Amino acid sequence: MKSGLVVIVLFLFLLKEHPLAGANSIKDVSKESIYESAENKSNSYCFSIFKPILDYFVKNADEAKAELRKTIEDLQSQLKNAKDRIEVKDILMSVKDENISDLRNHIKSLETTLSERSKQLSECRESDFPDTCPSGGANEVYQIKPRGMEPFKVPCVSSAAGWTVIQRRFDGSENFDRNWTDYRQGFGNIRGEFFIGLEKLHRMTVARPHELYIKLGKVDGSTSYARYDDFQIGSEAESYELKKTGKYSGEAGDSIAMHLGNKFSTFDRDNDRDTRHCAGNKCGGWWYNDCAQSSLNGQYYKNGQSDEKNGINWASWHDYTYTISLTFAEMMIRPKSL
Repeated sequence: MKSGLVVIVLFLFLLKEHPLAGANSIKDVSKESIYESAENKSNSYCFSIFKPILDYFVKNADEAKAELRKTIEDLQSQLKNAKDRIEVKDILMSVKDENISDLRNHIKSLETTLSERSKQLSECRESDFPDTCPSGGANEVYQIKPRGMEPFKVPCVSSAAGWTVIQRRFDGSENFDRNWTDYRQGFGNIRGEFFIGLEKLHRMTVARPHELYIKLGKVDGSTSYARYDDFQIGSEAESYELKKTGKYSGEAGDSIAMHLGNKFSTFDRDNDRDTRHCAGNKCGGWWYNDCAQSSLNGQYYKNGQSDEKNGINWASWHDYTYTISLTFAEMMIRPKSL
């Protein structure tokens, strides 16, 4: 269509007198002027040929303009729709970013909650066993789990107040003349004669304040006791030093005061303050000073007499006569909160 229009325009410009002369554009030429010019040249053979073509283009000019206007309007509408879609997309992206941020915060919150629940579950698992002997139950062997330790069994005197037995002597069936490693780990039969172990004793007493109760017996059947309200021993690095005993009460007298602040000694680890080796000569391990007013891990004598002065001693109860050896000794602890 465009190429045909160009041919007609060129043709008209070739005429000697034509209505386009002096016109700035084809818009400046009216329909009447074109036909008037054509009639003046009715004898022109070219006009007779191109008149139908010219009629066609003049007739369809308005339609072309209308179609062009509609095309422009359609393009403008499409442009507006495109802008609207871009705005919607931007809004969606903004919402998406906010949702992602919210999801990340939610995930972080869930992770924190999960961590807390895992910790609580771990604590619940640890609490499957009590950390000390129960109170009000039968006198029996129970499994306990002090904080930060693996569960282990102990004999409990629970009918009264939940005491944990840490040492017991009554028949001489167990050898207490043991080395450092044995005293650290513990030894014996928890239903018979035994020693709980210095490491367990340290970790139990350092975790929370404990009382100490000591029951004593002689061959003649007489009994007595000593009680201390704040018992604690140090770590192995401190040679399981007797750090605290607290206030004494009881009937047997205080035979442990002179041992306070002393390290534990065994026959292969001499930590006492005496020139002699106080843990030697089958005296057993103890917190010797120079040497002892008490030694509940000494040699067991069934007749209650010790010629070697290395028996089971609590000197304040038997007038500091070291040839007397006790036939019963039991050490117990319990948390002060009970």
